[in-house]
Amino acid sequence: MNALERLQGKIEELKNSYEGIQQESSDLRTQLEEKENSCTEKQNTIDLLRYELEEKDREIEEIITKVEALLA
Repeated sequence: MNALERLQGKIEELKNSYEGIQQESSDLRTQLEEKENSCTEKQNTIDLLRYELEEKDREIEEIITKVEALLA
C-alpha cells in the first residue's frame, strides 16, 4: 500500500466518522426537541392544575364564609 492509498483510506475514515457524528448530532437534537416539548406539555398541565387548585381554594373560602355567616 503506497502513501496515496493510505491517505485516501484515512480520508475515507474521517469522512465516515464525520457523517456518523453528524447523524448522531441530528438524533440528539431531535431527542432534545422531543424532551423540550414534553417538558412544556407537563408545565402546562402543572399550571392548569395550580389554577384549578386556586379556584377550589376560593370556593372553599366562600363556603366557609357562608357557613360562618349562618352560624353567627
